[in-house]
Amino acid sequence: MSVIEKAVDKLAGKTGEDEKARTILPQASVRQNDVSQSGMNRESGSVAAQQTKIGETASVSAGADGKYAADPVSADVNIAGLEIEGILSPKAERSRLGEEYRMIKRPLLVKAFTGNNKIGRPLNLIMISSAVPGEGKTYTTLNLAISIALELDRTILVVDADLAKPSLSRLLGVNDRPGFTECLQDKKLDLGNYLLKTDVPKLSVLPAGKRNSRATELLASRNMTARLEELSSRYSDRIVLFDSPPLLATSEASVLASHMGQLAMVVEYASTPQFMVKEALQLVQNKDSVSLILNKTRDDFLAKHVSGYGYGYGYGYGYGKGYGYGAEPKESSER
Repeated sequence: MSVIEKAVDKLAGKTGEDEKARTILPQASVRQNDVSQSGMNRESGSVAAQQTKIGETASVSAGADGKYAADPVSADVNIAGLEIEGILSPKAERSRLGEEYRMIKRPLLVKAFTGNNKIGRPLNLIMISSAVPGEGKTYTTLNLAISIALELDRTILVVDADLAKPSLSRLLGVNDRPGFTECLQDKKLDLGNYLLKTDVPKLSVLPAGKRNSRATELLASRNMTARLEELSSRYSDRIVLFDSPPLLATSEASVLASHMGQLAMVVEYASTPQFMVKEALQLVQNKDSVSLILNKTRDDFLAKHVSGYGYGYGYGYGYGKGYGYGAEPKESSER
């Protein structure tokens, strides 16, 4: 049994008799390469009191020298103008959502630039996936990208690698733009010409491009390997996030995972059955590179252990030194 499978077994339990058959990971801990947790990704159409919309700001200044100053007018993708509910605002005050993503990104960044690379794949290539559709991987990808863009010395590129169902491209309104598919089909194309600037400083997007019935074969091609090498090495400070198809829904996801240095798998709280998480993990070759993100948790989750911590917005964390650390379940309305 792998380390990840043991983690899933130890974290699995009951949140009540009525949820027994469908609950996954009712207790949570955060441990490098094993599990990260968050109450993120709001349910569609709902708004929580702590939420800050990215639409509240249209530009961000990342430094006094203006090196990364955003220009919403010239940006290819104006994320602020989309006013997507449940998405981080780079200019917002410290918030619960922002702190959750800080927790999630830190071990990924540490491993990307200082980790021991035992698998021979670039550790700055990070795939965001899930076992089944609807667990919030696309919102997780976008929020995580915005959080990483706030780093003082990192840049971030988001690739919509769901070539059959490009949810991220649709969310950003660029599903009609050429992108990843075209670059995989023609190795002579300059990939840099297909990257889109956004109004979030240091954050760029590569759309999925035109749908292709041979998406799996494109992702398994030699050109894919060459493109990934180019993406990972062009800038020394770059993180590349891939919004992937669900692992159990398509053959593309496992092929994409074989190229990645890290995989963050989104698990929907009280919905995704444990056996599906295990089945999805069986499709990943190197389980030591996997982290789990517990998503859509309830509001009282961890409250017993972190109440009164003093951050002012009524939320604490939940890092533990081992498995089994946690508290009563909570509920979040994030996607």
